Amino acid sequence: MHLRCGSVVCALLALGCGSESINPVGENDTLLACFSPEGEEDYTARGFDRYQLGAGQARVQRTDLGGTTDFGDRKSLTYFVHVSDPQLADDESPIRFGNLDNPVFGGGLRPQEAYVGQMISTFNRTLARIEGLGREFDFGVVTGDCIDSAQYNELRWFIDIMDGKSGSETDSGEDNDPVEGVEDPKDPFDAIAFPAPWYFVFGNHDLQVVGTSITADAAGVELGSVGVLGTRDYRLWGAPITNQPIPPDPDRRFVDRDQIVTELQNSPELPGPVGHGFEAGADTTFGANYAVDVVPGVLRLISIDTNDDTGGGGFGMFTQERLDGFLIPALEQAQADGVLVMLASHHPSDGIDTREAENGDPVEGALEPAELQAAITAYPNVVMALVGHTHNNRVRAIAGADAEHPGYWEVNTSAIADWPTQVRIVEIVDNGNDTISLFATLVDHDEDNCLERRFRRLSAIDYLAGWSGQVSTDPNNLNVELVMPIPPSARAAIATAAAAAPSVIESETTLAQ
Repeated sequence: MHLRCGSVVCALLALGCGSESINPVGENDTLLACFSPEGEEDYTARGFDRYQLGAGQARVQRTDLGGTTDFGDRKSLTYFVHVSDPQLADDESPIRFGNLDNPVFGGGLRPQEAYVGQMISTFNRTLARIEGLGREFDFGVVTGDCIDSAQYNELRWFIDIMDGKSGSETDSGEDNDPVEGVEDPKDPFDAIAFPAPWYFVFGNHDLQVVGTSITADAAGVELGSVGVLGTRDYRLWGAPITNQPIPPDPDRRFVDRDQIVTELQNSPELPGPVGHGFEAGADTTFGANYAVDVVPGVLRLISIDTNDDTGGGGFGMFTQERLDGFLIPALEQAQADGVLVMLASHHPSDGIDTREAENGDPVEGALEPAELQAAITAYPNVVMALVGHTHNNRVRAIAGADAEHPGYWEVNTSAIADWPTQVRIVEIVDNGNDTISLFATLVDHDEDNCLERRFRRLSAIDYLAGWSGQVSTDPNNLNVELVMPIPPSARAAIATAAAAAPSVIESETTLAQ
């Protein structure tokens, strides 16, 4: 459980890394679309759907930001979950990019995307099972791209599934039953709630059409019945891409920041919190941001909106206005309050740019990555940033200017939407020697039925056939223990919390099983 089930390593044999029984794709081969019955049959015959449970990935201890590993009496301060990029899609919507799907632009259509709603519930069930082995999670953070194309129905599906709504479904237009009498991805299901309070962070897909185009440029198309660039028709076998008329749906209407904040209020008290980070009527002048103590008096979560409102999708943007209007005041307050800070954003700090829609004119006030990093590292109580967007696992030390400002750890977790379909469990530990450790452990979802096995099988095909991007196998980016000095301003708060904190380190006990 510790970790990566080993399926990436095992499945890589399909690329010719040691198995004579599997035929890799050749340079002159025609790459069939993975979602089509013909493509699936071809790739299955080559063995691209094969995977197996592997041994847990070893944990790497890193001290890039300083701090000794001569630990004293260790106490666990908090235990939580990082989720990113579910990209829950209405794959029957007329604004889909099915005709554009190719190995370069692989996000146009994923063969496993119809299963994502039920897989979010599966991950929640998996996390609840892990809780039963040890300790309950304090909270969870979803770092954006919760949905795929800024549609109201996608948003409601996501919130309702995470909140554990009975009779959830991800079907639009008209009721579909692709495989009559057998559980399929369009059937209603009783969602399993996330096992702890969870917090919503805005990503580019939450606000843009397929994460690339501003909704104003497509307004009205989402309510129509023609898939201009190709959508799927679940009335037909195999749900082929079609440009023919499809059943329309008024719930496909686009949502903006304020409407998403309003919908987040429409949630039950459990698992909570109501609003999932946002207060009712939250001010979005500087983006959809918030600051909340997820461990009272010890750890403050500061969520920042890194979305580029000019479009593009590949990069985010953070402006001087957002820095001065929200982030600096929030960091100043946290420093004065003597708490640790964990940032959460969709884009990593090197995933922002300064140009309109990526290739256009420079945007006045847009920050370069180094400028944003320098602003953050000026506050030594910032110890971690949770990010997504890349659909990859990466852990970086963002160094500060000097020993008094050592910097922070940026932890990028891969997507639920595609391979390797993982989440991270994070634990912050007081090491009893003026340092803390940030444990980050990758977790695969359980497989209890054919639907869950098929999701992983299809995502493996998509990955091995070259239709989705490569993912890191560097141990430094996977299961890690990140050591760093305790910021002086937070020492008193940590000492107080540690006195009552458990001495069992779940990352070295429960997650090592």
